[in-house]
Amino acid sequence: MGEPLPEMNETREDLPVRRQGPEIKEILLLIVLSVSLFLSILFVPVAGFFLSALTPAPTALSIVRREGAKAWIVPGCSAAVGSLILVLLGLPESIPYLLGLVAMGAVIGYGFRLGWSASKIVGFSSLLVVGLAALLALFAYIRTKGQMVHLIEQDIRDVITAAMKQLSAGSSVETKEMEKGLLEMVSPLVRMMPGIFISSMLMISWVNLLVCRRYCRGPAGGGQEQERLCLWKSPEHLVWLVIAGGLMLLLPWSAFSLLGINLVLVMGTVYFFQGLAIVAFYFEKWRAPLFVKGFVYAVFFLERIASMAVAALGLFDVWFDFRRHNKQA
Repeated sequence: MGEPLPEMNETREDLPVRRQGPEIKEILLLIVLSVSLFLSILFVPVAGFFLSALTPAPTALSIVRREGAKAWIVPGCSAAVGSLILVLLGLPESIPYLLGLVAMGAVIGYGFRLGWSASKIVGFSSLLVVGLAALLALFAYIRTKGQMVHLIEQDIRDVITAAMKQLSAGSSVETKEMEKGLLEMVSPLVRMMPGIFISSMLMISWVNLLVCRRYCRGPAGGGQEQERLCLWKSPEHLVWLVIAGGLMLLLPWSAFSLLGINLVLVMGTVYFFQGLAIVAFYFEKWRAPLFVKGFVYAVFFLERIASMAVAALGLFDVWFDFRRHNKQA
């Protein structure tokens, strides 16, 4: 089965290991950074949402760069300090989300250290958080006696109504029409939350893996160093999940339609990654300038039509293999 995997207390020569002195300062910096990134969603409008997605990165970097028990100082302290601050802020319900992101960073760092493939790292780290969320959702469903979905919908409707009242002093026809349209979207949106949540976790894990690759490249080249993400492809059999999701959407039963739309959302994210890999491949081949890459990637992430086009590119790559004649380049 090949060479045995290294244990956590073994040092890989290709991974940077920090020495005494600046090590303590860096540990403190990573703890502060982890907690600050998570709390940014509360205090930094709009940008805080994106910054909080980087919460796993300090934990992943710590585990990759350090040996033994030292590797767990940053995730442990980040979880403890962050939870204490959330309690003091009156937001204890946010603690599971913090713990989930820290745990995701731990899996990313551990997998990177062992030389797992990108698919394995993203899959396992996302699965951990999704499993935790599913367990909490089950407890909430039991606690609310099956009324969890209805209560969530009602809370969202109350927020929309209150927000519309604050945005407009009067009760114009346009405001009422906008409010009516938003309220009508609540029910289908809540039922799409499982797919949206899983897709978000996949995206967050992927971004944090890229951060880990960027700042933990050793001179000898480890398992992650050998894997070119621009050549990444999803397993071909996953295309059947896309087909199954599409067929479910055509069925007249709402339960199947609900499952289908969530399945399509998740698989759309997977093929979005594959589409990005194709774009990255040709950027690398054509030596595209950094500002061009940044602009194009920003469009892909921020523009809905562009995102769908990239996902479609990844999906059709299953049949057309757009990098077939260029992989030796």
